[in-house]
Amino acid sequence: MWKRIGKILFLLPLIIRAGELNFSASVDKTRLGLDDYLILTVSVSGENVGSVPSPKLPELPEFELGGRSSSQSTSVQIINGKMTQSQTINFIYTLHPKKTGKFSIPPCTLKYNNNTYTTEPIEITVVKGTVQSGQVPGQSKPLPSISSLKIKDNIKLSAVASRHTVFQGEEVMVEFSLYTRLNIQNIGSVELPKFEGFWVEPIYDATRLNFKRRSINGRLYDVCLLKKCALFPVTTGKLKISPMRMNVEVIQPPRDFFDFFGTSKNIRLASQTININVLPLPAENRPECFSGAVGEFTIQASLDRTKSEGGEPINLMVRVRGRGNLKLINPPEIQTISGLKILDPEVKEDINIVNNRVTGYKQFSFPLIPQADGEYIIPKIKFAYFNPKDKSYHILETEQLKFTATGTARHIASSPGNNLKVLGTDINYIKPDLKELDNLAPGSGWLIFIYLGSCLMVGLSLIYRRHQSRLLKDRAYARRLRSNRLVKKRLKAAEVYLKKGEKKEFYSSLASAITGYIGDRFNLDVGVLTSAELLEKLYQQGVDKAVADKVIGFLNRCDQYRFSPRIQDEDPGLIFKEVKESLNRL
Repeated sequence: MWKRIGKILFLLPLIIRAGELNFSASVDKTRLGLDDYLILTVSVSGENVGSVPSPKLPELPEFELGGRSSSQSTSVQIINGKMTQSQTINFIYTLHPKKTGKFSIPPCTLKYNNNTYTTEPIEITVVKGTVQSGQVPGQSKPLPSISSLKIKDNIKLSAVASRHTVFQGEEVMVEFSLYTRLNIQNIGSVELPKFEGFWVEPIYDATRLNFKRRSINGRLYDVCLLKKCALFPVTTGKLKISPMRMNVEVIQPPRDFFDFFGTSKNIRLASQTININVLPLPAENRPECFSGAVGEFTIQASLDRTKSEGGEPINLMVRVRGRGNLKLINPPEIQTISGLKILDPEVKEDINIVNNRVTGYKQFSFPLIPQADGEYIIPKIKFAYFNPKDKSYHILETEQLKFTATGTARHIASSPGNNLKVLGTDINYIKPDLKELDNLAPGSGWLIFIYLGSCLMVGLSLIYRRHQSRLLKDRAYARRLRSNRLVKKRLKAAEVYLKKGEKKEFYSSLASAITGYIGDRFNLDVGVLTSAELLEKLYQQGVDKAVADKVIGFLNRCDQYRFSPRIQDEDPGLIFKEVKESLNRL
């Protein structure tokens, strides 16, 4: 028998002849919900159609095209000693409705062997919600396929969070994995989850499918980790992590011996929604030096050297090390030191993932510029953090540091009395012309001008000295004074990312510019405030309600765009322009 089949297969190329081509289109349902998807199958069947091109789909403004795939099967029949072969190629498309209503899928077209083929239009009804799928009226009985029950039992998209109740700023680890007992041929469009209300630290994003065999409840599954990230909630309340969705093409076993390729089924997978309850940090016993650090930390301070000559700056390095929301930690406050100018710190961070925890350090380097000679003592620097394990605040202190400065002031050496010399022995007398002396007489116009100018210079120097003293003692004044300069610098950095097309970095820089300007302008510790609290603070500062609402609205939209990169609704250039205008009105 097998020899006979082998001879038949060998003779197939000799006996195939051209026949009529059948071109048709069908859907798995004609009524679906807005949350459902539609499978459009365009079939080409006939003799010797293996080289047929892909059909051309019509314009589908009411649908979004998702994944696409194809399958091919061959059947051989022998009737009265005559053998015929028929091939069928299915082009499978996944369509997602954009709105409700009654629509028509126009004819698909196929150009092959100088002929043009078209399908019949298909009427579709889309309603709200979801509709239980079933057999399409008038459609022939489908070929044997994997049942929905079997799919549910053998393939799924899973989302798992390490915890579901956390404090604001506490770490949550989230994993998205694909579990399957079926043969996957292809993965189509993937919709990433949205992390609104969280700062996201990516840990792993799959670039290829790497399955590992695992036993779950006594059943073996092939498991592939798709995405893993650490989340830190930046606001309180009940937050939701939206599902990850994807199209997966599953291969079904061949129906018979001559079905070499088998058939495939395109299915839509979605993980479950993750609910996270975020608790506010306790207001009781909250230290004044607390700036939003949540986790377990240590702090260390050091100077790069202990002597300054000629006004050279000394670098004070404060390093916070530990596990937690390191990127959200603000610089510690350095007490005002008389005669010492303290500049804004340079920030350096090194963050890693160790045992599924975000760990590392964040270092602040403060340039210290002495204004006079002498010994300077750096008081102990306080740093507070909240530990979710014991639900309490902890205060750390650094050691006291000191350094000396020389050569920063000009000293006038006194001359000993016994070194006096007689005038005229080593210098020449000045003998000006009498007319020149007359010009120096009191009441001359230019002398009065010099006198008034010197008074003005003295007044300006007193104002400048007062300004410098206030900079060292009044933190709010210093922050407000530098706010315009810093926001221009931050906006310029955001504009660079905008021109490069790096949207995630652009929105991150834009959010930093907004929060930095608000914090400097009104002397607020924005790192520990939610958007609602920040809005209330602006109201208290007398900011116009419409302007405050608009600025905080832009801040929330920046967070949304940072953590939801698939959103493409607005022009980032327009948002950048509107943010600049709103900050000018703030």
